[in-house]
Amino acid sequence: MFNINSTEYGHSNICCSIDNSYIPLDPANRDYQRVLDDIIEQGASCFTGDIPAELQAAADAKAAEL
Repeated sequence: MFNINSTEYGHSNICCSIDNSYIPLDPANRDYQRVLDDIIEQGASCFTGDIPAELQAAADAKAAEL
């Protein structure tokens, strides 16, 4: 399960509660791509709360390429 985590320095990243990891909001990051894949496959059920609009848009764009 994923959620957005904001740091004390004003940066945001994705927190994965399954393995307690933090994923940068960087399209070049393979774990970020895994988050997009999970959003495509599982929808909102893989996210705590609402999926942020920018992540949903990135997942939609990736799904359109498939």
